[in-house]
Order: sequence, then structure tokens, then C-alpha cells
Amino acid sequence: MAIVGSGGKATLMYRLAGEAVDRGYAVITTSTTHLHPPTSKQTRGFYVTAETPDWPTLVPPELKRRRHVTVLGARPRPDKLKGLDADELERLRKVCAPDLLLIKADGARARLFKAPGDHEPVVSAGTTRGVIVASLRAVGIPLVERQVHRPERVGRLTGLGEGEPVTPEVIAGVVSHPEAYRRAFPESVPLSLYLSCAEDAESRALARRILAAVPGSVFEGVYCGDIQRSAAVITQLA
Repeated sequence: MAIVGSGGKATLMYRLAGEAVDRGYAVITTSTTHLHPPTSKQTRGFYVTAETPDWPTLVPPELKRRRHVTVLGARPRPDKLKGLDADELERLRKVCAPDLLLIKADGARARLFKAPGDHEPVVSAGTTRGVIVASLRAVGIPLVERQVHRPERVGRLTGLGEGEPVTPEVIAGVVSHPEAYRRAFPESVPLSLYLSCAEDAESRALARRILAAVPGSVFEGVYCGDIQRSAAVITQLA
């Protein structure tokens, strides 16, 4: 499963991993872009392939024992890790054969909203499901570089002018646009939309506005939640 978008990709990835482990699955979490080092609450084991040449021997028994490990490619700096390239990812699949492989396949440079560039997202061959993430906290922010990653792309896709506020309809326009995230996935791959930071009645109303503005045939399911809170429930909207 490839997770793309902005505003909660890693949080969602680790939440899904934890729920899958609770159901008895063996899970690997990784990235094709960059990822912050995971905490002990997010994963049960952590390997950097550039620092562990014998990882193909070490990781499979650890996955069997721990049921969830995170594997990344290199450590260019202490607070950021490089993801796996296509060859490493394919080798990881073959060597470890996890029940579920969760991949953070996009970056947003800590902005609340973005539209993907021509080279984004980095969805690997063999991906069978996709999730697009958008934060409800992006509603109302101005279309400027310090708040939005690639604001010119958002403007081109939706017609929003520089400095104008992002609306639920603008978010819907980007996440459902055929020239944005959807072009990175084969048509056979089902896509879901997750709207993060749905923390109260007001934000859930914004989520319903986004749902109303999304063409009905684009997503297999639309969900909202606030999973930064450990007991938060993810709600299916459609």
C-alpha cells in the first residue's frame, strides 16, 4: 500500500501497521522518499540498509518474531532517513515476504497541503492499494510557499490565485484531479482518501464538504479521523 499526500502520512502508516499487527499480520513499514526516524511506539524494529549490509539475513527472522519492522535506505542526517529505491524495495518484498508492506511514497516538506510535482509521488511497481492523505487544517491557509508545497501546481489544477485561502473544494479538486496523485497509480489500483485532523464537529463538516465536491467514482472509500490521539476513531464517510 502506498500512502501519499500531505498532513499525516507517517502517522497513518504506523496506525495501520499497529492495527494489522493486532490482527496477526506481519508488517513492514518503509518509504520511497524520506522519513523521520521511527520511535519505539511506532515500530518494533528498525533497520537502515546502508548501515546493515547483511539486512537480507537479519530482517526476515526479526519480522517473524516482532511482527512489525521498519526498513529504510540511508541516513543522510540524524533526523531524516532516505527511503528505498526500486531495486531495494523489490528485494525487500522477495526476501521478507510480509503480509502487508506499507510505503510512505510522497513528501510535503512539512507543509499542510500540496499538489504533486511531475516526479511525485514515488509509487513503486507492485503497489496494490493507494491512500491519499489531506489535512483538514489546510482549510483557510493562504496559497503561499511557506504554507503550501508547490502552490503553483495547486493554482494550475484548481484556479486558486496566489494568497487566496484554500477551501474544501480546492482540496477536493487536487486530491481527485487526474493529473495529480491519480496519474501515479495504475487504473486497476483502488484509491482511498483519508482526511486527517477531523477533531471536532466543525472539522468533520469540512470533511463532508470535501466529500460532496469529489466525483463519486474516484475513491473506493473516503475516511476522516484524528489519529494523533491514540484512541481516536477513523470514520468512513463514503
